[in-house]
Amino acid sequence: MSDKELKELRDQINDLDNKIVDLIDLRSNIVTSIGKLKDKTKGVIDESREQEVLNRLIHLSKGKYSKDTIIRIWRELFEASSKLQLGNNSNILTKRSIESINVYKGGIAKIDGKNKIVKLSSNENPFGPSDKILSPLNHKFDLHRYPEISGITLRSELAKFHNINAEQIVLGCGSDENLLFAALSFCQPGDEIIHAHHGFEMYPIISKVVGAVSKLAKEENYKVSVQSICDQITPATKLIYIANPNNPTGSYLTKKDLRELISKVPNHIIVVIDGAYAEYVQEADYDCDFSLVKEFENVICTRTFSKVYGLAGIRLGWCYSSIKVANILNKVKGPFNTNSFAQHLAMIALKDQDHIKKVLNTNKENKIWFEKELERMKYKYIQSFANFVFIELTELKANNIASNLLENGIIIRQLNSYQLPHCLRITIGSLDDMKKIVSVLEKHK
Repeated sequence: MSDKELKELRDQINDLDNKIVDLIDLRSNIVTSIGKLKDKTKGVIDESREQEVLNRLIHLSKGKYSKDTIIRIWRELFEASSKLQLGNNSNILTKRSIESINVYKGGIAKIDGKNKIVKLSSNENPFGPSDKILSPLNHKFDLHRYPEISGITLRSELAKFHNINAEQIVLGCGSDENLLFAALSFCQPGDEIIHAHHGFEMYPIISKVVGAVSKLAKEENYKVSVQSICDQITPATKLIYIANPNNPTGSYLTKKDLRELISKVPNHIIVVIDGAYAEYVQEADYDCDFSLVKEFENVICTRTFSKVYGLAGIRLGWCYSSIKVANILNKVKGPFNTNSFAQHLAMIALKDQDHIKKVLNTNKENKIWFEKELERMKYKYIQSFANFVFIELTELKANNIASNLLENGIIIRQLNSYQLPHCLRITIGSLDDMKKIVSVLEKHK
């Protein structure tokens, strides 16, 4: 192509860009007029209207720009339009998606006026970490030195234990950070992330942080539906989060379920299987290893030291993926994102599998005992395969039980923030802890 031909084509582009700017200016005037007619106390965003517009434009688009590009462009226009209609003159503004985030608060940790409490609200391991963790607390750490930049020693130990490749492991400050890495790596503002309607509370928050839109998959008896996930896939879908087992419901997808799902998902969409509670599942049809990563290049599996290992306080998680995906995640991961202390303690905890077996056996025994008590008292619960029990009640009864437990120094989680105010999630504690809960539940049956 000659310079003259190139210039002629660029001149055409310039003319089109000028016309587009004129159209955007005209659109902004109409948007402003519409904003004057809206009741701003009720907000100006109409997501159903925006989706109608996107559906129409995707259908009309016949050009070479991808449909997800069209979606992102118009979602940027929607955001700009909402700011025009709100007439916000503040100099400090954030993205529309971040503005709508409800800050993650988790379960309460203290009760005013009570020094001794039973905390069963956050699915921590009530039995604590290995006793061997305590001896290295006097270990000489070179605190004036940075930790290993990628935690290669811990990654090597994880690889040896799980029989996987250390180069495909990425450490995170808690597995929440690994979940965030995935969204930062593969989503642009205006893209879509699919997760269960009642999935882990961080999924919609992470979606909003990166400017993506959450698409909610339906559940059947509180278990996410594979078909519903597939039904939510659009040209804008870039990521799918699956908590397996799910928090807060405790349900899980089987090996067969997962393979059926991933085989139906286009291979450019990243599927993140969040295994925070993986060690607790002892069912034969559960996918407890990392074989999916070997089969599918677009799968990320996450794990954490916060649950069964009893190290929630050190904030250390990790993920395993294909080499291609791991290389991308490492570009997003900050240097030294996990500290020397956490890496060292995690390695000690990993080597004490006798303690892990003890934790799992005690959790199982206490959960079975508690579930039998719930059945005796005629409480409805959903079978959970993690370290907690999910109880379904009326909202009034859930309020009364949660309040009564607090009065008795026991903290559990009423699931208001999951839009399940009629449900309670109770972490499995010691047998004494569970007996205290049963004594309160007896009064409300």
